[in-house]
Amino acid sequence: MGRLPTHPLVSGISNLGWSECAALRTVAAMNATTTIIARDDLFTHIHKGLRLGLFDVTVRAGRTNWADPVQATELGQRWRGLLTLLRAHGDHEEQHILRLLDSHDPAATELTSEQHRDLDGLLDDLAERFEKVLAAPDAAVGLGLYRDLARFVAAYLPHMHDEETRVMSRIWECCTDDEIAGARQRFMASMNARVQALSIEYMLPALDGPTRNALVAGLAAAAPGVLATVLGIAERVLPPAEAAELKAIAAASG
Repeated sequence: MGRLPTHPLVSGISNLGWSECAALRTVAAMNATTTIIARDDLFTHIHKGLRLGLFDVTVRAGRTNWADPVQATELGQRWRGLLTLLRAHGDHEEQHILRLLDSHDPAATELTSEQHRDLDGLLDDLAERFEKVLAAPDAAVGLGLYRDLARFVAAYLPHMHDEETRVMSRIWECCTDDEIAGARQRFMASMNARVQALSIEYMLPALDGPTRNALVAGLAAAAPGVLATVLGIAERVLPPAEAAELKAIAAASG
């Protein structure tokens, strides 16, 4: 696998970790029962979905019997969907979210962009190796792929933590709600149908119940045309009781 990034915010959790005030504020913002920060968070929802996807595909890679074509194919399908979402998400951050700070504090995003370049290189290398082992399944090569996939996840996690805490806090400090909403509108408009569906597929089971319910209630009121797609995906990825709860909330909010 390619060179792992060595910056402390890529290779490990920041020094302050969970005691960092920004981290606590961000966690609180995503909990519907608290109102410490009521501003739009551009990172946490999708990052929860990416964490679920990264953990899931790593576990699947570790338990795949490479002599079983069905298992190998299923892993490949899961990986390719996640790969598509990871690449699209990185583009959205670089092209839209980080650009919010260009006129306020461009230095605040230099480290983040450097991390993106490092992680993109690692992801490209990992994707190439995935296709090779899927084309010629081999248990020993598959084990090496699993270990390098785990190493990629280990590098990606502190990167997301830094964005959710340091970068998002700086955006809140520097930007108006209208500026933040504009960035969200721009990256949402740039998403094709495949990426939109993947985002929902990974986010819904990763979000806490109150946040997920609030998201669907908001869609029912503001974007009813999208609601049917979201509820259809919910039936596939959520336990039946949770999917039914979302349907009831949508009906009451529409």
